[in-house]
Amino acid sequence: MKTKVLKNPQPVSNRMEDVARLIRSKKTFVLTTHVNPDGDGLGAQSALYVALKRLGKKVHIVNHDPLPPRYFFLPFADAYRQSDKIPAHDVCVVMDAGDFTRIREGVRREEFKILVNIDHHYSNNYYGDYNLVMPKVAATGEVVYRLIQQLKVKIDKPITESIYVSLVTDTGGFRNSNTTPDALRLAAELMEKGANASEVNRKIFSGISKEAMELNRISLGKIKLYDAGQIGTMTLSQLDLKKTGAVDDDTENLVNQIGKIDTVKISAFLKERTDGRVKLSLRSGSEKVNAANIAKHFQGGGHAYAAGAVLAGPLKTALENVLKVCKKFLK
Repeated sequence: MKTKVLKNPQPVSNRMEDVARLIRSKKTFVLTTHVNPDGDGLGAQSALYVALKRLGKKVHIVNHDPLPPRYFFLPFADAYRQSDKIPAHDVCVVMDAGDFTRIREGVRREEFKILVNIDHHYSNNYYGDYNLVMPKVAATGEVVYRLIQQLKVKIDKPITESIYVSLVTDTGGFRNSNTTPDALRLAAELMEKGANASEVNRKIFSGISKEAMELNRISLGKIKLYDAGQIGTMTLSQLDLKKTGAVDDDTENLVNQIGKIDTVKISAFLKERTDGRVKLSLRSGSEKVNAANIAKHFQGGGHAYAAGAVLAGPLKTALENVLKVCKKFLK
């Protein structure tokens, strides 16, 4: 099946069997995900990497940012490369990126050949030559799991634990509103096929460094409440990070600490980046508040329960702007 490569590609196929047929017909693959990769994108990458290698394919793992230490146990870790240089390939698979520009700033379509877009965001704009976008599933890893099944690759521990990482992280440890009966059934299936859920949970959610614990202490002291406690914020500067010796990955779950306060309906975590811009992470604690709609005001995106964006600095101004928008969504 020949696919015309477009500068501004429109959807060619959304069928699982067509993507499987494409994969079988090609030899060299690049797998990538969005900037600041999370467990969903990384777990999906890892599972598909294992499956493609078993099919005898040449596979490159290339992401803009480094692999966070908590995910060093994933089977694709030795192949992982932090780089903006895209090696020669037949097919690039982008996972868990609702928009093509989420790969990195300044990314160009001309850098890639055939582009396969695998995702589960409702906001996905179908930028691939092939698009496997399933908004109703809990994690991008589930889409990859179905694709691996279509490819008839043996499902065992390296694949099941990679997919489990996607599922458990994007459901917030099965606490978010996307924890559906189907998500729980998938978790059980993965465990039946080899995933050691308790060990994976320990590696991801426990065993943090003393530097990360110090960062938690400082960050908890920075929580502020607004609008009768309905909005909770936490801010973190680069100076805070340097004081503790913690790394960026240690901030991944801090936004979830805000939502533990029983009155909070919107959690907003603002982290100053090294370039002076501010990374915003949002969580919704109410079915009436859509976090993705808040993020859209800042050219961001995500899910109804979890979303994010990048804002101009300084941190104080970014916080003021976020509060203005959040307050509108409570009216």
